[in-house]
This record gives sequence, C-alpha cells and structure tokens, in this order.
Amino acid sequence: MAKHVDTVKLQELAHKWLTGTLSKEEHEEFERWFNDAGDAPIDVPGFHAQSEDEHKQRLYARILDRIDGAEPKRRITRWLPYAAAVVLAGMALTWSLLEPKPAEETATVSIQDVAPGGNRATLTLADGHTIGLSEARPGIVVGDNGITYRDQSEEIVDLSTGVVSQLALSTPRGGTYQLTLPDGTEVWLNAASTLRYPSRFTGEARVVELEGEGYFEVSRSAVPFKVKTAGQQVEVLGTAFNISAYSNQAEAKTTLVEGRVKVTLLDRRSDGEARSSRILTPGQQATKSGSALALHTVDTDSYTAWKDGYFNFDGLTPAAAFAQLERWYDIEVVYQGNVPTMRFFGVFKRGKPLSSVLAMLKESGLDFKITQQGGKRQLLVINE
Repeated sequence: MAKHVDTVKLQELAHKWLTGTLSKEEHEEFERWFNDAGDAPIDVPGFHAQSEDEHKQRLYARILDRIDGAEPKRRITRWLPYAAAVVLAGMALTWSLLEPKPAEETATVSIQDVAPGGNRATLTLADGHTIGLSEARPGIVVGDNGITYRDQSEEIVDLSTGVVSQLALSTPRGGTYQLTLPDGTEVWLNAASTLRYPSRFTGEARVVELEGEGYFEVSRSAVPFKVKTAGQQVEVLGTAFNISAYSNQAEAKTTLVEGRVKVTLLDRRSDGEARSSRILTPGQQATKSGSALALHTVDTDSYTAWKDGYFNFDGLTPAAAFAQLERWYDIEVVYQGNVPTMRFFGVFKRGKPLSSVLAMLKESGLDFKITQQGGKRQLLVINE
C-alpha cells in the first residue's frame, strides 16, 4: 500500500472488524488493504487462546501492529486460514474473519487483550433527541446554519431557523471527540465526558458546562468565555487550557497552557455566588478539593498528552494512571494485595491495545491479569 496510508482510518476499520460493525463498503476497503499489504501471514494459533473472544482480541492486536508498520506485511488470502478455525478444549469453533460473532457471556474467563478507545460520541439536541456520531470522523463543527462533520461532508443538524438551542456532546468510556463551537473555539473531549453549549453565543458571556475532561483552545474575543463545572468556573478571553473534573474524583484540575485564566470557586449554598478565585499564568494548575483552591506549577504535557493520543504517566501514582486506563479501555480495575503507591514514569500511545501498556507498566514490579465476568471486563492488578 502507498506510504501515505491513513493509519487512523485503518485502526478504525480494524476496531469495526472486531466488533462486527463493518459496512459493505468498509469491508471492501479493509480487504483491499490486506490484499495490497504483502505476503507474511498473521499467525495466532487457536490453541494459545482460552476462548474465541481471546483469539479475536489477539488477532486484533496483531492487526494494529501491522497497521503501525511494526511487522512484515501479508495478504489476506494467507491470513484467512488462521482466523477461520479455532481449537478450544478439543472443539472446533469456526467463525468468519470479516463477520465475527460476539462471544457468549460466561462466568469468569481470562482474555488476552482489550482494544483501545476511538472516536465515539453522542450529540443530544434541545428536545432530547440523540444522534450517534460517526466513528470514522474525529469531530463536528457548529456553524451559523447547521452542525456538520469537520470535513463538511454531511450536515447533521439544521440550525437555519436561527433559534438558539441548548446542545450536548457526550463521549462514552472508550470514546473521544472534537467540537468547534459557534465562536470558533476548539474543544477536545476525553472519555466519559459531556459538554453542554448553545447553538449560538448571545449575551455578555460565552458559557459552556463541562462534566469530565476537556481541552479548550478559546477563540479570542472581547466577550468572556466561561466553563462551568461542579462548584467551579473558569473564565478566559482567549487561551489554551485543560480541565479535568470527573464526578467520581475528589479533585478538579485546571491546567493552563497559554494565556491567562481566572478560576473561581462557586458556593452552591448561595446559588452560585463566587467564594474565592485565583489567576493562572502558563504552566500553572489550579486544584479544587472541596472548598479549597490551590495553585501549583506543573509540566502541562502531563495533563494534555491525551489530546494528542498519548498517556503521560510521568510521576503519576498507579491509582491515577489506572483511572485513565479504566475510562479509555472501558474496564474496571481491581486490586489483589495492597494498592500500589510507587510512581509510574513513561509515555505510551493510547491507540495501542491494553496489553502493550501493561507490558511496560510491568517494569514497576506489578503483574496484571485481564478477565471478563459476564459482560464486564476487569483488570486485576497484582501487588504481592
């Protein structure tokens, strides 16, 4: 295949193959890539897998390695025999490469790997109607007359009536998406997050509400831009910053990359009345913990790497690192033994399967086991 191959698109097709959601056109595109990719087969014999689902996950991991150019390429005609039959406990399980069937729910089984998240989000309109957004596209744009994908290929919502509507963009666990607001402000939403915003900004302030984590590059204007989270408000005129304010975490962190922001604590007992505020300069982070607001100087890359497709675990406790893995891989983390307290150091691609990240984290002395109980996937962290 030509060197300018879109690896992000191929990774998306690979994930759809794994989940059985390839359209006919995508099926043909994926197959063309394999037919043009070379001669070496992907060999993942079935007797190394404990279930059909594990075998598919291992094949999927190998596909991603090939897409990234980590191994020699091959033809689909050479690969099909390895995917066509799986031997499990003396029984032959036959399944189709391009039309896999979901594995049946069982008690507790070990699985080899978990696929990474991708472009997944839902748009909620003012009347409550929801629209599942394309996983093949990274984001949407709110324009004067409608909402379109970033490539302008398709109108999703007609806004030509001019009526200002409240909208919401939500990502699930294992999802991320981009949004261009009506004023040109760019927003990246991390996994398990929601941004509420108007179809057009009016009045004396541009106001949005965030639950979860988002990175903002605010379009400059004389009209202040405000981001509200639970008990906190961040106000800017034009700047780049990251906010992490998940409801299941004790702290909310605002990290300033460039410009200036004002972080204000809001008193819920006084109907949103301001209680205290701090001004941040680049490289500073405001941490809200209960009714306290503290300022620190930080390495901003550690808090914005997710936007560029990386985990930056430098200096993180395992609990903080595993919280990111939970949201991105849609898993539940449980501990065998004491909760580890050492610090992790390393930067890892978010587009890799979970096993690739765990292989590097094992250098810390921890061990891991991925299991599935019914429909829930768990990461067992072994610290003994």
